Amino acid sequence: MSSTNQHPRRSAHEIAQHVTAEIAHLLERGVMPWRAPWDAARAAATTPGLPLRVTGEPYRGANIVLLWASQIARGYTRRTWLTYRNAEALGAQVRKGEKATPVIFYGQAKAKNDTAANDTDAAKASYRFLKLFHVFNIEQLDDIPESLPAEPMLIPTAPCHVEAWAERAEARIRIGGASAYYAPATDTIHLPHASAFRSEEHRIATLCHELAHHTGATHRLDRLKDYFTDRQARAREELIAELASATLGAMIGLSPDHLEDRAAYVGDWLRLLKQDPRAFLSAAAKAQTAVDWLIDRAGDPVQRASANPGPDYSGGRRHGAMRGGGFPCVQPQHPGAALSV
Repeated sequence: MSSTNQHPRRSAHEIAQHVTAEIAHLLERGVMPWRAPWDAARAAATTPGLPLRVTGEPYRGANIVLLWASQIARGYTRRTWLTYRNAEALGAQVRKGEKATPVIFYGQAKAKNDTAANDTDAAKASYRFLKLFHVFNIEQLDDIPESLPAEPMLIPTAPCHVEAWAERAEARIRIGGASAYYAPATDTIHLPHASAFRSEEHRIATLCHELAHHTGATHRLDRLKDYFTDRQARAREELIAELASATLGAMIGLSPDHLEDRAAYVGDWLRLLKQDPRAFLSAAAKAQTAVDWLIDRAGDPVQRASANPGPDYSGGRRHGAMRGGGFPCVQPQHPGAALSV
């Protein structure tokens, strides 16, 4: 391959159809591509976290899932991706026969023959566009320069720090009961006792899922209007929360098996994707908006060494950090019309 320009230009509708078809195909096979794209047997050789550009900047939105899906399909253990031109600029070479992975670029441009007289008219004259470009995993390259920085290892963020971060994002967490859910009427997140969860990772992933629903409240991002009356709206919101939870989990270093099995929603998600070619792109964009909202309110969820350890829900019982490392802290042992996990 000499250039990614060999790929045919596609319309925004064709791009949406392509992405949706790829995701639907994976779901039909029982694969949820927002699940961590590695397994325990390869964990030592794998760097968890979000897919990265060669600059070290993480990908966002639908591109996270598209690149995770490629990792699942092709078995890559690295998370850095480059365009053909990026590789050339580094002096590296894409191996002959290697297949690129398509990702999405969202942009905005002014309409041709723009004669707008003021900023308001100019804004109306601009338009948003969507196009595909193609990237390669760093494992598909030869002659990689030694000067290329190593992928950063992510230290898992201890659960008490995640809970403190959630509270800074306006979350009011209530402990007790037999299910996990966000209650719009009281604007509260409800979680069972910690012992009800399979692991601390599962409990924190559940919190992240409910935090995504929390952002959908009317006075926040206003996504929940038809959740309780429209099955398609519920499927759409659950997909948003699933993607947001996966993104947050990758950011804070949760282990590969941290996400709950949501097989019950797969049928609804498939129907949603088949009815609306843009449904997945829309859900991924809204999931990223939810993550951005949380970060805008509470700051970076990735734990720093000087971070405040947060509230003590444990009644004084102290525990070590999450499996896989991280900073020690007081980890919660919680005593015993909603959006469920």
